[in-house]
Amino acid sequence: MKTVLFVLDYYLPHRWWVENVFENIILRLEKKWYKIIVLTSRYDKKLKEYEITNWMEIYRTWKSRLSFMLAAIKLWKHILRKHNIDIIHASTYWGAIPASILWKKFNKKVILTVHEVFGNLRFKYKWFFVGMIYRLFEWIIFKFKFDTFHCVSQNTANEVKKYYWIQNNKIKVIYNGLDTEFWNPSNVSNKEIFEWRKKYQQDDKFVFLYFWHAGKSKGIDYLIQALPEILKLENVIMVFNIIESKRTKQILEKLKKIEADNLQIFNGFSKENLRKLVASANCVIAPSISEWFGSVHSESVAMKKTLITTKTSAIPEVVYGKVKFIKAADKEWIVFACKDVLKWNFENIAEKKFSRDDSVKKIEKLYW
Repeated sequence: MKTVLFVLDYYLPHRWWVENVFENIILRLEKKWYKIIVLTSRYDKKLKEYEITNWMEIYRTWKSRLSFMLAAIKLWKHILRKHNIDIIHASTYWGAIPASILWKKFNKKVILTVHEVFGNLRFKYKWFFVGMIYRLFEWIIFKFKFDTFHCVSQNTANEVKKYYWIQNNKIKVIYNGLDTEFWNPSNVSNKEIFEWRKKYQQDDKFVFLYFWHAGKSKGIDYLIQALPEILKLENVIMVFNIIESKRTKQILEKLKKIEADNLQIFNGFSKENLRKLVASANCVIAPSISEWFGSVHSESVAMKKTLITTKTSAIPEVVYGKVKFIKAADKEWIVFACKDVLKWNFENIAEKKFSRDDSVKKIEKLYW
């Protein structure tokens, strides 16, 4: 039985897409009798510093990502004295450095999952000086030693090679798996859709939907700029569901300043209600400037929704079905795309499959 140490800046109950990815890796490894150790941050004081459940132990230390990175380096000695670790699996960004130090000091095999590479995009999202710091930090990470760089898309692999000259034999592309059982349109009945649309006065309207966080990389600023023109379109409702992030309050304030009867703003739903929200929409708008895999994009097309998105980063690798591609960071393209979708003008792309079971099987092979 192998023992795997996961070094992750955040883990459950903190829940974003990355945490979902690793939850599903860990659950499937446990079923194969792997012993799992998770070293993560104690982002909430209510959380226990140590937990044990079945074949998994969780160690939590400090609360911020930076303090976690420093504290993790101290805590590993206790973990390694107590456990015979076979594999270390870390995730960019903050888990990478302590994992690499473990690799060097104890000669353990280390896998680094690379979700995204921002490179010069940092300067698009940050002030120049702050962008320089982030760029330097990313450069430092890829100068550390790892046995394998697990990239979640071909685009991510290409960026790793382009910016940091990592050798091909060190890079392995394994796509994230999608919960296709949950994101299945048959899970939401026509009756539920009817009741949902009636509850929110959507009825026979054409519903455009944005659902994700308010980060600059998601292109939400350009969607807000396009809103006045979108809201003028006949028989249209624009719906936002914004999950918590650093810019949530700022973006919600901007949206609430727009007075329109056909604009609906929500701030989070349960997972089941989120699925109903997506099922009840006609078209999802996800105008990302960059994406490492595209969770909203893959979930939307799995639900058979028409998707307006950009032809950038990993997005063309994961989307299928009814897709309207637009230029990134351009409000006019968003408006034109909405008009085209209303006229049923979009591409039809062949279906793609991203199985969680297949993904974990490929990751498991990296451990041996």
